[in-house]
Amino acid sequence: MIAFDLEYVPSRRPAEAVVVFDVLRMTTTACAAFASGLRELEVVADVEDARARARAGDAWLLGERDGVPPAGFDGGNSPIEALALGLEGRRAVLCTTNGSRAVEAAALARHLLLGAVVNAAAVARFLLALAPRDVRLSCAGTHGQASLDDVIGAAWVLREVVAREADVELSDAALMALRLVEGRDDPAALLAEARHARFLASIGFADDVAFASRPNAFDVVPWRHSADPPAFVVGRASGG
Repeated sequence: MIAFDLEYVPSRRPAEAVVVFDVLRMTTTACAAFASGLRELEVVADVEDARARARAGDAWLLGERDGVPPAGFDGGNSPIEALALGLEGRRAVLCTTNGSRAVEAAALARHLLLGAVVNAAAVARFLLALAPRDVRLSCAGTHGQASLDDVIGAAWVLREVVAREADVELSDAALMALRLVEGRDDPAALLAEARHARFLASIGFADDVAFASRPNAFDVVPWRHSADPPAFVVGRASGG
């Protein structure tokens, strides 16, 4: 049996596997980048550290502060943009306001995954294949507060998990998230209600919000193992 817990803002609580959700937009952008052929992704919270690591590793430097890329970055935090950047075979460093901090908080997990609505089924299959004892679904939130968009992403993964495996244990927090999406085949309307979705639309990224709402658009799982160097690679789940 796998035990699933969900946190609405990041913590450093231990878990064998942690899935970080920053649906608008970091984890969705990571999925798009890997789907377009990205080889490795390093996620860094500090802007200056990200600049240094990108220079040292000959990597594309992507990310945002207040929704837009800082000066000198090669690109922003847009999944639509990531698909068009020509990242095949490349390395990238991604630095964002909230998602990168959630990744750093989960650094001690044996398995660290990036989840979103767009890869929910792939994440579910990958977790069930890994069969860890416990999984923490970590919502990045926005400036330390819970974000509806991240909870929807975590709930969509839980929905895919329970559809495939009956022998799982859900915490009350995980169960509350799952109930949020019951009876929904399309999360777009619910996701659009999120405060961060409305902010992104106000600065010209409404298309990114719509893009992030597409269930199972990608069959990729950005994955990092604790025994490996600190970079995500793609793990492709197999099976139904």
